[in-house]
Amino acid sequence: MKIVCTQENLNKGLSLVSNIANKSSNLPILNNVLLKADKEGLTLITTDLEIGIKALVRSKIEEQGEFTVDAKLLHNFVSFLPKENIELNLQEDSLEIKSSNQETSIKGLVAEDFPLIPDMEKTNMVELPVQEFKKGLHQVILAASLDTSRIEINAVNFDFQNNNLVLAATDSYRLAEKKLKLANGQKTSLIIPLKTLQELSRILNEQAEKKLKIYFNDNQILFEFDGVELTSRVIDGKYPDYNQIIPAQFKTEAKCEINKLVPAIKSVALFCKQGINDIRLSLDSKKQKIVIATASSHTGTSVAKVDAKISGEDNDIVFNYRYLLDGLAQLGSSEVNIKMNNNASPGLLQPVNDDKYIYLVMPIRQ
Repeated sequence: MKIVCTQENLNKGLSLVSNIANKSSNLPILNNVLLKADKEGLTLITTDLEIGIKALVRSKIEEQGEFTVDAKLLHNFVSFLPKENIELNLQEDSLEIKSSNQETSIKGLVAEDFPLIPDMEKTNMVELPVQEFKKGLHQVILAASLDTSRIEINAVNFDFQNNNLVLAATDSYRLAEKKLKLANGQKTSLIIPLKTLQELSRILNEQAEKKLKIYFNDNQILFEFDGVELTSRVIDGKYPDYNQIIPAQFKTEAKCEINKLVPAIKSVALFCKQGINDIRLSLDSKKQKIVIATASSHTGTSVAKVDAKISGEDNDIVFNYRYLLDGLAQLGSSEVNIKMNNNASPGLLQPVNDDKYIYLVMPIRQ
């Protein structure tokens, strides 16, 4: 195996794939990246047996071959090299790396022992802009459960509805849903592990002109963009029917500016009860104010008022302020619609003039 490529191209490829190479004591080769040089070019491959990533690196292949070396070690080393052409040679049980002023040899393992990423037949394809998908994924992923024992909600639900892709996540305390427009339709529902989507979000670039292609079957999903492929298992199970907890209508609605509401919440939250993170939102339709208040026997009390356009009944509800701030940060608008029924029902946050995203928060029962 003999390869010539630029430091920039190799470093970019390694940054895409090296993160999932884990410190596996049971299967040390999972710590490695597979370098595969063939007529297609240089392909870098890593896997943790649940997720597999392939990245094509522009390079000149002078001699074909394949070999594996420690992914993080190679990435760290290449990142320190000057931005010039580098040469990779396979010498028995080592990868030799040459630059203008440095020669290094990294011990590795033969490619035959590297776990294969099952090839997916590229059928059932949908396509959408990378930037739009990444933004939508960010808007829902924060609501996914971090409890790995509850695999169905330690995930995001992908509901393909002909010309829409509905992303949804919940941890039982809050729910986020985003609708994305699809150019080509499919009809199915898949549960994708949170770990997979965190990795996908990390490596997705934000070039607006790029398209993301998604292929899927009953067991796997494949995300393809810009010479990169990420393959993952699909969770076998049924996602909770969350639509039944979204109120069909609301008794009170308030519209206000996010840049006024957020600092008010943050300042009042300094005085909330530790571990409970409780703040009370009171919607006063007569004074057209949102009143934010909290009290703690240890720190004191705080009340803040924010101007709002309020319609419907007066109302108040107690929320975990962290969940509120998370939702407000993802709305992507200057104003928020806050909707509620009573102190025992969930409250809803939504961007003004945008019905494609909702963020639902369960109240803290007093």
